[in-house]
This record gives sequence, C-alpha cells and structure tokens, in this order.
Amino acid sequence: MATIKPILRVFDYDKTVEFYVDWLGFTIDSIHEFEPGTTPKFMKVSLNDVSFFLSEHHGDGSPGVHIHIEDFKGLKAYHKLLIDKKYKYNRPGLGAPFWDENSIAMTVIDPVGNKITFFEKVK
Repeated sequence: MATIKPILRVFDYDKTVEFYVDWLGFTIDSIHEFEPGTTPKFMKVSLNDVSFFLSEHHGDGSPGVHIHIEDFKGLKAYHKLLIDKKYKYNRPGLGAPFWDENSIAMTVIDPVGNKITFFEKVK
C-alpha cells in the first residue's frame, strides 16, 4: 500500500526547529538546500512512526494545512511532556473529539498556522 507524506510550508528555519524538534521532539531525518545558507531548506522530520516534510520553498503548499495523525500511542504521556516543557507559544488541550468519545485528541499549531491533531483510541 502506498504511503502519503504531506509537505507543510514553513518560513523560518530556526522557529521551525524550535517548534518541531525542541518542543514536539521530532528528529530531522534529512535536510536539503541547493546552496547552504542562501536557498530555502526542505527537510524530512519524524517522531516514532510519524514522518512528513517541512519546506521553505514557494510552491510547496500554503500555510494553514491541518493534518491528522491517527493511532498515536501514549498521547496522554506525550501531552504531559509537552505541557511540562512550558513552551510559551502553545499549550494544547487534550480531550475527546465530539465525533468519537472513544478517542482522545490534541491539536498543536505551528508558527505559520499549520495544525497537527494527534488521535489515540482509548476504549
């Protein structure tokens, strides 16, 4: 079966790393720029079995995308880890989505407005 990996548009490399790596705990698996320091960066990031791309390139999407990460294991513990870091720009809630009382969900919003919602079945 094919795998879909979204490309999220970002603008500022340092803010992107602060959000995705320092706060959310993603790892940068690869990074590409044609001429280091003078061209936009394109990177692949991952956390456990979740991976996607972040791009500073024009044409690689628009900010404001919303992606859902299904079956994220250990969401309560992950939520606590994020809250305990006291990241000043984002303090996500955790709760059951209105359409599925058997799940919990947490949404984070990156520095350019992309939303990532993590879901876990709990019942």
